[in-house]
Amino acid sequence: MSEVKKKIEKILNFYNSANYQKVIELSELFLRKNPESDFVLNILGLTYQKKQNFDKAEKIFFLGHQVNTNNISIINNLANNFKYKYAFSKAKEFYNLALSKNPKNTSTLLNFGNLEFLLNNNEKALELLKEALNTNNKLIPIHLNLAITYQSLGNFEKAKEHLKKITQIDVNFTRADKMLSALIDYKENEEHLGEMLKKINNENLNASQKIYLYFGISKAFEDQGKYEEASKYIHQGNLLKRKNSSYDINNDITKIKKIKKEFESFGFNKEKYSSSLEPIFIVGMPRSGTTLVEQIISSHKNVRGLGELNYFNKAADYEFNYSKENKPENNKFSNIIEKFDTYLNNFNFSEKKFTDKTLLNFFWIGVMKECYPNAKVINCKRNPKDNCLSIYKNLFDYEGGWCYDATELEKYYKLYQEIIKFWNERLPNFIFEVQYEELVKNPETQIKELIKFCDIEWDKNCLNYYQNKTAIKTLSVNQARKKIYSSSVGSFNNYKSFYKDFFKDL
Repeated sequence: MSEVKKKIEKILNFYNSANYQKVIELSELFLRKNPESDFVLNILGLTYQKKQNFDKAEKIFFLGHQVNTNNISIINNLANNFKYKYAFSKAKEFYNLALSKNPKNTSTLLNFGNLEFLLNNNEKALELLKEALNTNNKLIPIHLNLAITYQSLGNFEKAKEHLKKITQIDVNFTRADKMLSALIDYKENEEHLGEMLKKINNENLNASQKIYLYFGISKAFEDQGKYEEASKYIHQGNLLKRKNSSYDINNDITKIKKIKKEFESFGFNKEKYSSSLEPIFIVGMPRSGTTLVEQIISSHKNVRGLGELNYFNKAADYEFNYSKENKPENNKFSNIIEKFDTYLNNFNFSEKKFTDKTLLNFFWIGVMKECYPNAKVINCKRNPKDNCLSIYKNLFDYEGGWCYDATELEKYYKLYQEIIKFWNERLPNFIFEVQYEELVKNPETQIKELIKFCDIEWDKNCLNYYQNKTAIKTLSVNQARKKIYSSSVGSFNNYKSFYKDFFKDL
């Protein structure tokens, strides 16, 4: 092996072992003598991408692209990098460039499909993902993303088809088992439960693989009314999940203290901002009925449902960055509006009103009021013990470690109550409260009040929300496509003898 190849192999080994600082050091040394190595430039760009330094990664990828304009891997990674920076139009430009050079490139088709799904262009996403499947029907990420897309659209049979295919390709890819558990009624089907119970005894499974199984098995036992068995697996799953999280609740305690201090005497809407949009922000704890409420509102002919955008809160977090001394001080609200409006342009909708159900936006309700005076904020509430149990027994893709420890979960719920109380005191009548139990008990009355609050004319489609074709990308995808039901009311009672000390102060 030549000296050059040995150096490249060494760089690659450090990259594969996630020693990114070493990759940077060795790559920079290598590129001084070999500045036209597009392979090493690609690895270096990926390294900066892993370190979340997307601006640096972009510069490196462009250098690699200049060296070799036909390197599809670099073009694809550059497109991904624009996606991570929320520059979606530029991402599409480079995905299309990659496909123009090779229309069958699996990675490009998969990544492009994911972007279209993110932007709610679901038919285009399916088209790209199916094309990727035609190039390689043994690749798990393709089947996984097809399953996620079909599930969000309510095509549960097609979703199950792809999830079962994954388990055939790799029996230990247990995320597929967890996703299947959400789509199976185990009162009628015990076969998959048996498969999961067999897998959980495999000593070679890692922590992540076991976590998926613990939550999948617990859901199956709950379906069968075997709550004691379910509680044991819920507890095991949470113990393991929390152990693998670095979350510190003190950061959120500090954040709320600083928000309250900054806004306790703030004079709202002294300045006028230019955005003509009228967002409908749906906030609340996970599993509090937010998906149901969004489905109801977005069934209206004049409202676009955008789901969990998870962007307004990031823009606010950045502008009110309490963790850094040199945080942006000027034009915070204008900056947030500009960023959010620019982000929204990616979704190509004409309606003035749209829903954003990023749950943890509740931190920034005052900022919503200042940025969008005509915004509507809806806070979804549910019986606290039912709500916390529903969080505790579910596995989330994005929520923090507070979900997986009963004591921390109770503390976090109280933080949520504290900040909502603060915003209600500072902004009387700005937040509309939806109580899940009342919505279930008197749906027509509650729905009409909700639509009236949103300042839109009555649309009978809102009563038929379960026919709404808007994609649902949350854990509630199955429930929100059904008519309103009351079986989840009082659900904590099924577990109270096993979780005697849980949520006792709520």
